[in-house]
Amino acid sequence: MITRKIGFLLFDGMNALDLTGPLEAFHCVTHVGTHTPYRFFFIGLERKAYTAESGFKMMAELTMDEVDELDTLFIPGGRGSRSSDNQGHISPWLTRIKPHTRRMVSICTGAFLLAASGLLKNRKATTHWAFTEQLSEQYPDVTLEPDALYVDSGDIATSAGITSGIDLALKLIDNDLGAKVAADVARYLVVHLRRAGDQAQFSVPLQYQIKTDSIFTGLTGWILDNLQDDLSIERIASHCGMSERNFCRRFCETVGSPPGRYVEHLRLDYARQLLTEQDWPLSQVSDACGYHNTDAFRRAFERRFSVTPKIYRARFSQ
Repeated sequence: MITRKIGFLLFDGMNALDLTGPLEAFHCVTHVGTHTPYRFFFIGLERKAYTAESGFKMMAELTMDEVDELDTLFIPGGRGSRSSDNQGHISPWLTRIKPHTRRMVSICTGAFLLAASGLLKNRKATTHWAFTEQLSEQYPDVTLEPDALYVDSGDIATSAGITSGIDLALKLIDNDLGAKVAADVARYLVVHLRRAGDQAQFSVPLQYQIKTDSIFTGLTGWILDNLQDDLSIERIASHCGMSERNFCRRFCETVGSPPGRYVEHLRLDYARQLLTEQDWPLSQVSDACGYHNTDAFRRAFERRFSVTPKIYRARFSQ
């Protein structure tokens, strides 16, 4: 079994979780398997401790000049990735080591370091939602996918903010060792396996929770707990202690969409999760999401995501 050399780039002002998330995912392969397919190296300009934004310190055991080849290089984000000083020192090395590295992986705003090196020119990429506009303005030759959770192009992969690095790490483990190992790692980490790369950086429940005020604070959670039940406007309004007319008016003002569409989006978002995590027949997925007519569910899913449930499952399930 080949042992792959995985490098983790360190610099002051990095985001610690951008590195420790993928590191733990790849390390957990040893807990679920019978061999150790990866070796890890921490790389910096110098052999010294580097301080993350949070104050967490990590020690570089190799300098950039001491690295001749890698299987994979992880590049974190954080304030330091957007520093012109760091970019000036790191980006030339990235260009130099690229032909000797099977794949480079940026987490969060680590994409700025790749873009500064020219390695993202005319390539699809993503980054943290809060910095997509800045990346696009500074590097217009990057084909930015602002809503993607991650973009895997084979030799270069980029991910959105922070914890999405774990989603991308699971995808890369799947690429290397197969779906079963990736599933076992996700189970060991107690995370969902796995959010697809085309999923939005904001989950549907979070998108709605951001918009709601105190009147509807607990509504999303209540609906998610009752997806299989009757979720008519009458019932939801009653739960909120409001008349149907007043509820519809206040809800549309607050959320910006009708209650029926809100419920449908939550149901279909849950359907995506079930399709990728369970091998249930379509009728069972439909029932679990509150669609008691499979044909109606299939039509709603295709209308929402422009793909049938069957094709979605084939594309993203483990």
